[in-house]
Order: sequence, then C-alpha cells, then structure tokens
Amino acid sequence: MKLWLSTCCILLLSFSVLAQDDYVSEKKRRKNKGFTNIPNPDFTNYTLTASAYTLKKRDFRFTNTDIVFTKVSYGLSNNTMVSGNMSFAGTFVGSIKHKINLNEGVDLAFTGSIGQALYLPTDSFVMVTGGQSILTFGDYQNNFTIGTGLYYAKANYVMVNDEDELFFNNIFIGAQRQIKPKTYLLGEAMYFWNYNSFIGSIAMKFIIKTRFSLIVGLMPIWQHARISANRSSVEGGVLPVIAFRMWLNRN
Repeated sequence: MKLWLSTCCILLLSFSVLAQDDYVSEKKRRKNKGFTNIPNPDFTNYTLTASAYTLKKRDFRFTNTDIVFTKVSYGLSNNTMVSGNMSFAGTFVGSIKHKINLNEGVDLAFTGSIGQALYLPTDSFVMVTGGQSILTFGDYQNNFTIGTGLYYAKANYVMVNDEDELFFNNIFIGAQRQIKPKTYLLGEAMYFWNYNSFIGSIAMKFIIKTRFSLIVGLMPIWQHARISANRSSVEGGVLPVIAFRMWLNRN
C-alpha cells in the first residue's frame, strides 16, 4: 500500500478547458459546431479520476486499464450509478456515485467506496473505505473538474510507520477537451496531502464508432518523503497508461 501511495506525481494540465468559452471566434464556433453531433461514450471518468457525471438509468460501462484493473458500472437512475473495481492484486471495491445538477453546466457528485484494496498470497490484505466530493463544469464534450477525497485503510500487517492502519486524503483536478470529432485531450493531477505525493496523467482519447474509447498516455509520478530530521527521499518517474472502455446504452 505504501508503494502505491508513494508513487505519486505530476506537473500537468498545461492546457486550459472550459465547456463554454466566450472568447472563441464565430469562425471557430462554426467549424466546431459539428463536434456535438458525435457522442462521447466515455464521460464519467478521465484517465485516473472521475467527473461528476453519472450513467443514465440501465446503462452499462466496462473499463480495462493496463490489463491489470477492471471496472464495471451500472446506472441505477439518471443520477445514481454503482461500480465494482477489480484487479490482479486482489482488489474488489464497490462504490456508488450520486450526481446533483446545480445549474446549467455545473454538476456536483458524491461518491462512497468500500472493499478490499489488496490481497497477497501470504494471506495479507488491506481493506479500504472512503468518499469523494466532485464538482464538474461544462458538458460531456468539454469539461473541467475539481474534487477532494478522504480514505481509511486497515491491514492485517504493518504498512507504514509501524502502523496497520492509515488515513489519507487528496485533492484532484481533471480536464477534457475535444480537439477533433472523435479525439479528446485529457489531463489530471492528484496531490496526497499527508504523503507529499503527486500522481497524474496526460493522454489522448480516441472514440471508436459510438460505443468504444481507447485512451493512451503517460502517468508521471513523484514523491518527496521526510525520512528523518536531516534526511529526505525523492522518488519519481513516468509510466505508460492505456485503457479500453465500452459503453452500453440500454434505453
């Protein structure tokens, strides 16, 4: 768990996105007008973090990231969805997200999660629970998100600083910009307060037909940890990220 939490970093979101840009010229507006006719089947998440949007009632969404992580989501109503997250590391976490429309182009969502974050062959495991508050501006095509999360993890072995439990919280931002009818630019950044760690991604999303999407990008990670009063440790790197997603509209 410590390794997962400490592999965090990013210096991204060097591009700006808002769904309604009052400074775009009329010529560019006319050129991009046809974009809205191409649906975006992948609007509930960015690469790593979530937007405030939820699936419509009875819709399904399937996600596979770097082959290791799998997620299945289902719309209970037009404003509430449930998800199950699984991985080869023994992860099985259930979550629920509810959306509240505050105004045109402004949505607020709350999430709650609970389950097993990690299971090792040595009968060691980590249980986790927590929640997020998410605020998204824009629409399915172009949007910007800010959010914060608070989590608690409990293990049956010592994880960090001779403790078998820990609290961690983060803030995050995410953005999506449609640059071609079936091509999007994505960017995210997460900062974990109590671990002085960052994780993020910058990626391209390609829409395949009307129900599939492929995300390809890079995930910079960085952490600056204090080992002792006179000594610190800096770790970082860049990892590739690839995700394939499918949306099933049952309405």
